[in-house]
Amino acid sequence: MTIINTNISAMIGLNNLRLTNVGLKTSLERLSSGLRINKAADDPSGLAIAEGMQAQLGGIRTAVQNAEDGVNLIHTADGSLAETQDILMRMRDLAVRASNEATLTSADLQRLDNEMASLKAEIERKSHAVTFNTKVLFSGLYSGNQGTAANGQVLQIGADNGALLRLTINIPNLGVSSLLLSAGTAAQAISSNRANLNAVTSAQFAIDQVQSAINQISDLRANLGIQERRIYHIIDDLNTTDINISAAKSRIMDADMAKEISEFTRLQILQQSGTAILAQANAQPQSVLQLMQ
Repeated sequence: MTIINTNISAMIGLNNLRLTNVGLKTSLERLSSGLRINKAADDPSGLAIAEGMQAQLGGIRTAVQNAEDGVNLIHTADGSLAETQDILMRMRDLAVRASNEATLTSADLQRLDNEMASLKAEIERKSHAVTFNTKVLFSGLYSGNQGTAANGQVLQIGADNGALLRLTINIPNLGVSSLLLSAGTAAQAISSNRANLNAVTSAQFAIDQVQSAINQISDLRANLGIQERRIYHIIDDLNTTDINISAAKSRIMDADMAKEISEFTRLQILQQSGTAILAQANAQPQSVLQLMQ
């Protein structure tokens, strides 16, 4: 039966060509963007999952930045403490020298005490001058009741909210009054004149006082080192998590380029053949004209 008003063959060919063109459009989007999902309609549930992963990745990468900032803060504190330790070593040498009553005069003791006073002033200055992003490190800010921690200041090292995703950095007050503590009951009498060298007796007590301060600094540097190593482990964990979540998100969002190129080639061939077949279907009703001859 020959029909000219309704060309079913042409309609079928046209519909198939339309589907091929839609597929080509989708394939071009994926090839040009490198993404399998370019709009929500491509994979609604996959998009929702991938966007949730993207939010977590953003939090993880920010947490890594926070942790690295914490490491830099600790480096700043440790560098300053190393210099403070050098100052205390010099103060101890002065105290040992000033304890040598047999050969030193009162003028010698005064000169030694003047240098000692200068070094104490420098330690006190450093306790108020060493800062990280304008925050004074050794003034007690990192050892008092700050933020939500019992002491110290909170470092956010996780992508979400939670006590296990926070770490507290502790740095005690390191002024002269807190460092040069009286060493033993016998030293209480000179507690108001800490580590002075204007008398042999005071110099003898100063040896113990400065040694105590050196021990405090050593313990503090060791504690900062422990905190730093822990933060490095946290950074390693976060980076590993970042890699794994990124891989999972990639499997959802990213296009397989080899597969897409093969699909694009297949659709191009279908488009060309579909166009040719549509032309044949449109020409088919013209055969009726031959019956009229």
